[in-house]
Amino acid sequence: CCSSKYKIMSSFSKVIRKFPSAFWWANIMELFERLAWYGMFVPLALYLTGSAETGALGFTQVQKGTLMGTVVAILYILPLITGALADKFGFKKTLIVAYIVLASGYFVMGQVSSYPMVFLVFLWVALGAGLFKPVVQATVGKTTNEESSSIGFGIFYMIVNVGAFIGPIVASVLRGWDWSYVFMMSSIAILINLVLVIFFFKEPEREQNNE
Repeated sequence: CCSSKYKIMSSFSKVIRKFPSAFWWANIMELFERLAWYGMFVPLALYLTGSAETGALGFTQVQKGTLMGTVVAILYILPLITGALADKFGFKKTLIVAYIVLASGYFVMGQVSSYPMVFLVFLWVALGAGLFKPVVQATVGKTTNEESSSIGFGIFYMIVNVGAFIGPIVASVLRGWDWSYVFMMSSIAILINLVLVIFFFKEPEREQNNE
């Protein structure tokens, strides 16, 4: 029994050591991006419909549903387009653009209050998230193989869940002080990612198309 457990741990450790740095940086960036997204998105309904006296926007339930439903639907369609752009222009450049869009979007979202402007800025945030999503998942795919893909994607989805857990907790504290701090937190988390991608992330090799 002990021998079997040792072999499993030894095999797991061997696979872990094979992951290149790009895999780990991609997962760290996923952690901060998910923290930023869920930190903003989970309390967003309260922010949109809450009383203006609490610093919220006071939109109607219909306005909230239209805004959140439309933007999220667009977000799930965007990777079909943005994934192709990432393949053309490169992962690193795409991530830099994504982080600039996201950081600016999160910050401005906490500064505007009219329904059209909130809708427009949320669409801007969705664009940034749509640029980010396919790149990180493709990086994990390109830095794993048949032996390591199960563990690699297991780590990736664990990181997603950790970010989704931490973000709303931090946001719940910050919104007690001021709603704008929630969006600032998300913006700062993305700016950390911008630093990471510029100075530490090395793009995995992409297949060359010679046709």
